[in-house]
Amino acid sequence: MHKKGIIIFVIVLIIGGSIGAIYLISTLFNNDDYLPRVEFNMNGVVIDDFAYLLQNINKESIRNSNYDLIIMDYSSDGNETGEFSSSDVNYMKSTGDKEKFLISYISIGEAENYRFYWEESWDANRDGIPDPGAPNWLDIENPDWEGNYKVKFWMIEWQQIIFDYLDRIITAGFDGIYMDIIDAYEFYQGVIPNNDWKMIDFVGNISSYVKNEASDNFSVFVQNADELLLNSTYLEHIDGIGREDLFYFDNIPTNDSWRNQGTHNLNKAIDNNKLVLIIDYPQLASLKYDFYSNCITNGFLGYAADRELDSLKEFDLYPST
Repeated sequence: MHKKGIIIFVIVLIIGGSIGAIYLISTLFNNDDYLPRVEFNMNGVVIDDFAYLLQNINKESIRNSNYDLIIMDYSSDGNETGEFSSSDVNYMKSTGDKEKFLISYISIGEAENYRFYWEESWDANRDGIPDPGAPNWLDIENPDWEGNYKVKFWMIEWQQIIFDYLDRIITAGFDGIYMDIIDAYEFYQGVIPNNDWKMIDFVGNISSYVKNEASDNFSVFVQNADELLLNSTYLEHIDGIGREDLFYFDNIPTNDSWRNQGTHNLNKAIDNNKLVLIIDYPQLASLKYDFYSNCITNGFLGYAADRELDSLKEFDLYPST
C-alpha cells in the first residue's frame, strides 16, 4: 500500500465508524491504485456492485439508485396489498441512461405469516404450533424469527404455493429471484432420506419453471447453504449465490476455518461463471474496509448491510457507481 493509503487507513482505525472514516475509505476505494472493483457479467451487462433491501422500500429511492443490481421484496410491505405492478417495476428499473437489475426475494424454505397465501386459522392462537386443520406441509415456527414457520418443502402443496408466488414475481417484471432458506433441508436431517437432494430438485424445478415462463435471462439466485455448490447438478440450476456472514458476524470477525470453508465452496461458483454476492453486517468503518478488501481479494461482490435490510447505502465504503 502507498504511503497515502497507509495514512488513510491509520486515520480510519482511529476514528472508527465516523462519517469522516466513511469518506476517507470511500476515497481510497475509488482509487484504482488500491482496490479495483470486482466485475461480473450478467446477461451481457457488467455488474460491479449490488444492494439488498427488504424493508422501507421506496420506489423513488430504488429508481434513483446507482446500484447495478438490487435484491428486494416483490411488495412494498411484504403482503398482497403492497405488491408492485409491472409499471412500478419498470419505473424502478430505469433511471436516466442506466437500467438496473431488480431481483425479487422469495423464501422457499419457510412460510411467512404476512404473505398472500397465509391463513390466520393455521395458527390462530399464535403459539408457533400449527393448529388442527393447518396444512400438512406446515411445521413449527422458527424460534429465531417470529412469523416464519418451517415447511416440509418437498410436499407438492407447498411447492404449488411457491409456483403461484413465482407467477406474481414474473408478472411484475422482475429480472430474477433470490431464494432464501435453502438450508431448510438441514432442519430435517435424519428425518427424511436424501433431504439435500430434495432441496436440489426443488431448486431445479423452480429454475426450469421461471426460465420457461419468463425467459432464459431470468436470473436464479440462492442464499447461503453454499455447501450445495459442491454438487454439480445444483450448480447447473443457478446463476448466482448470495452468502451472509462470511467474513464478519456483525462486528465480530469469523474464524479462519469458517472463512476457508466458505470461500472454498464459493469458488466452485466462480469456477462455473456464477455471480457471488457477499452480505455481511459490520457497522464500524474499519471493519467494513476489511470486509470489502476480503471480498475483492477473493473475487466476490460485497455489500456491508444493516441487519434490518431497511436502507440503501448509496455512499458508503464501496459506493454505488
